[in-house]
Amino acid sequence: MEAEASDNAVLTQVAGDYEEHHHTYQRAWQYLRASHFEEEEIDLVQQTYVHEAASAGQERQVDRAAKALSRAEGQRNVIALLGQAGTGRRTTALRVLMNAGVQGKNLCSLVLDWDRPNTEQIPHTPHHGFILDLSNYRSLPADFYQGIADYEKKARSVDAYLVILARPDAWNPGTLTTVPRVDHVAPPALEVARCHLRHRETQRLDWLADGSGPAGLLNDAASPGDAVWLAEIIANCAEDDRDQVEDAYRDWAKHLSTWFRNHDAPEHLRERALLISAALLDGCPADIVMRAADRLFTLVKGHLPPGGALAGPDLEERLKLIEAKRVDDTISLDASRRGLDKAVLLHVWEERPPLRETLLDWASQISAPKGVAVGHLPRIAQAVTQLAAGPDGHTVMQIVMQWTEANSAQHQRLAIGVLEAMAIDPVIGVSVRKLLYDWAGKKTASEALVETIAGVCAGALGLNYPRVALTRLRLLASRSDQRGAAAVAQAIRSLAEESDLSDLVLSEIVDWAESDSQAMQQAGATAFLALTDVTGEDPIGLQLAQKLSDAPSDILGKQPFVRGWRAAWRHQPTAAQATTSLTAWLDSPNVPDDHVIDICAAVLRGRLSDATVADLLVGQNVTTEAGRKRRINLVARLLPPPPESHIATDRAEKPQTIDTEEEFPDGAAGGQDPTTA
Repeated sequence: MEAEASDNAVLTQVAGDYEEHHHTYQRAWQYLRASHFEEEEIDLVQQTYVHEAASAGQERQVDRAAKALSRAEGQRNVIALLGQAGTGRRTTALRVLMNAGVQGKNLCSLVLDWDRPNTEQIPHTPHHGFILDLSNYRSLPADFYQGIADYEKKARSVDAYLVILARPDAWNPGTLTTVPRVDHVAPPALEVARCHLRHRETQRLDWLADGSGPAGLLNDAASPGDAVWLAEIIANCAEDDRDQVEDAYRDWAKHLSTWFRNHDAPEHLRERALLISAALLDGCPADIVMRAADRLFTLVKGHLPPGGALAGPDLEERLKLIEAKRVDDTISLDASRRGLDKAVLLHVWEERPPLRETLLDWASQISAPKGVAVGHLPRIAQAVTQLAAGPDGHTVMQIVMQWTEANSAQHQRLAIGVLEAMAIDPVIGVSVRKLLYDWAGKKTASEALVETIAGVCAGALGLNYPRVALTRLRLLASRSDQRGAAAVAQAIRSLAEESDLSDLVLSEIVDWAESDSQAMQQAGATAFLALTDVTGEDPIGLQLAQKLSDAPSDILGKQPFVRGWRAAWRHQPTAAQATTSLTAWLDSPNVPDDHVIDICAAVLRGRLSDATVADLLVGQNVTTEAGRKRRINLVARLLPPPPESHIATDRAEKPQTIDTEEEFPDGAAGGQDPTTA
């Protein structure tokens, strides 16, 4: 899969927690999220790593790369490990970082939540090792190469390491960086398979003893991933069936070709429908699988026998024909032959092109309101996503668009589920995320399409790629026709309710509110006021207020709130709402006194002549005792300083908090912290 990002694009992959990935001038949540490697995977690399076949006296690539990272003189904390995807680069990168002295608990992969590579977003947490996979890029921008030098200095100062994975043809730094380059060489596939099988199922090592049998499946073109897959198949074989190993390794292609050839008579059509239904709904209850199969059978002009549920052979006999297994009261192909469910769908999709639209129409019907499988949308979405990655995948997208416009809540849910799965898919995810961006910016996008995109952004896409999701939500929120405005607002709120994302969401929408674009100002100000709402049944604003109370009391933690209310106040269409929102914070007993007074003082300073401000401070509509007391303190903070002779007395009585105008200048609209501007 290849992908290019436009200049304004940002690809972000997200996983794990933000924890302590701190940096010099950006807060942790402003950086790529780091996903920690599981202890099991680290142990596996330590025990099963196979080095490349090196000539006598030639230094191995792991040793060469580890030395470049950690040598005492001329230490380089960044290296580029170059090779094609699927050759084991990620495993080699892990082994390099281990050999460089990084502890297992500090090994992380970075999720690319950006539309354009940016070294300022790469974390450099002390004593951590990071893997940055840029394999989807055909080229990298010059400023990325230039920024590596600055990043390397920061990494070296805290003993952090970075391994960049890229394709050889995409890595062209010229004189822009001197990062050491290590050309990756894949290890022998058969040796990788033996090593993994020794780790998993030692008693079956003889299956790979020579070049015959299962060992013969690994030719010179086999990748390390192929080898690991073969070892896993052998280890998981229920019986001593070496022929099944070959079928599974080749994705059941030969097995399915034989099965369909042996079941091509008209009397077998109903069993074919059951096989396809079991593949789409693998693991679902038997009655749902069978009823869905009958629906497919009738769609292809089959005629069900009279007698309904009493007609035909028993379930066990039918399951034997399709080689499925009954687990409790569910039907599964995967339980008896791992991967067979996926292989069936791909076989039918590839071998019977005229059936493709019928399959998607069938999936749509059984998942529609009152459809037999309406309660199993996630499973159907996952299966349909797999088909989208195959040939003629655009047919899937056309059907998804039909679901979106079908004026049916269930069909829209199915469309959202499929697009969510597609958007985070490792194969087609990049192109689908780009498509969502194009749709979001389309002036002719319908209300239904806008709501669908918002739903995708609020779900798996937003949780895995929050910046990518917010970029698309910004485009939707900036629409002059306000189509889908409620769905967009709900999507933003949903992301903000995730504790790890609230800071990021708040920062992004404040940037929108401070934009020069009227449409973005409207989008940002409206979203900010929605997020800071402390009224209603389940106000998100109280969650943000609680985060303020839990955070250190320094004034910097309050800056996004100050900037947001100022921006909403300056934007004429939301000025009245900004006053109402700030009033609610002043009156709410759930917002800590010191925080609300600091924020209000910074927002209102210099605006005492504004009639709206005067009404807010001394109006007759104060609803709580806390609000009354806060206003007294706030007015005292905002009034001009007393004469010099009274300063000492006033200082003794006045709370010592920071709220001067200089700390929150109107010029802070650029988004920088005052301490770093």
